[in-house]
Amino acid sequence: MKYKLTVLILCLLMLTGCWSRRELNELLIVLGVGVDWKDGEYLMSFQVVNPSEISAQRRGGDRPPSTLYQGRGKTLFEAARSLTAEAPRKVYMGHLQMYVIGEELAKRGIKDFLDNSFRDNELRMDFNIVVARGDMAENVLKLFTPVEKLPSYSMQQSLQTSQKSWAPTVAMTLDETLNRLSSKGYELALTGIELIGDPTLGDTKKNVEYFQPPSRFRYMGIAAFKDDKLIGWLDEQESKGYTDITDKLDSTSIEIPCGEKKYMGIEVTSSNTKLKSSVKNGKPEMNVSIRTEANIVGRQCRDIDLTDPQVIKRLEEESEQILQSHVEAVVSRAKKMKSDILGFGSQLGKDEPAYWKEVKDTWNDDMFPQTKVNYKVDLFIRKTGTIGNSTMQ
Repeated sequence: MKYKLTVLILCLLMLTGCWSRRELNELLIVLGVGVDWKDGEYLMSFQVVNPSEISAQRRGGDRPPSTLYQGRGKTLFEAARSLTAEAPRKVYMGHLQMYVIGEELAKRGIKDFLDNSFRDNELRMDFNIVVARGDMAENVLKLFTPVEKLPSYSMQQSLQTSQKSWAPTVAMTLDETLNRLSSKGYELALTGIELIGDPTLGDTKKNVEYFQPPSRFRYMGIAAFKDDKLIGWLDEQESKGYTDITDKLDSTSIEIPCGEKKYMGIEVTSSNTKLKSSVKNGKPEMNVSIRTEANIVGRQCRDIDLTDPQVIKRLEEESEQILQSHVEAVVSRAKKMKSDILGFGSQLGKDEPAYWKEVKDTWNDDMFPQTKVNYKVDLFIRKTGTIGNSTMQ
């Protein structure tokens, strides 16, 4: 009997319950965070959910679906804690979706304040990080968005969809960002988000009462970093080259001129890129091999016969030239910035570890700009559509 009682007591001691629980109605659920540098301090903006406004049982509320709370401080921790002076509840970061960095702060460096985020045990590593191009992060998070009530969710979905279907964007998560910042031979690159239209209406409900919102966001270009500082922006062509050469391209479009202001539409359906490095005469050399599959989705020029194999071959060759021009453009730009955002150094470390050990400390400024790059681009058109040569004239 004593033995059974002892076992029962020990079992009860193990059932301590949820001693660290926090009830949902005691928390502010944060979906978006913006970090800016303003007047010599960090300015943190937290976009939190108003649960009653997004409830399926309630429609047409008077309040916005989310609220912005802000805090300032000399450190990120101080800024986050200072907002408790106005926030009615403690913030909860477990559902964070978007992390927006103001451009001015990105130019100063992002390693220190991202280190703070990494230490927070509530944070997951799968939220996306973007840079507010030419603007402050707080302005991006104030925007009313159509279709999706929660702005941060709308921005995350748009970024991930854009990466899959449109080449000049890349959805970088926190863990990928930290990997770039903590390793040599692969510099960080983040997508830029820009506010377009009338900024005076963006933070009002009136913004979503139009067929086309007067103020809206658009992902525009890729921010290139060196160490942890923003040093330049890639244009659309360079951004397409970046996603292709770093093997992040899923799908995009190619337009081939075929007449006066007329184009053949080519849809890239899959792409695979492989890098192979070597050292010749003491200088690094990189071989870039890209294999792409595509379909024809538009035929504005009626004199192009899609049933002719030679025509298909010519379209493939012209598409290959366009893809190669994109990757050549981003390689040239990266060399001018002396920032290896393409991961050439990382690949060199795998293929030539002894050589990489000698050059890694001065790679960006010394050997990376001197790296010879060879390209091999193969594009195969698999489908011409269900109607072949259109009967429309």
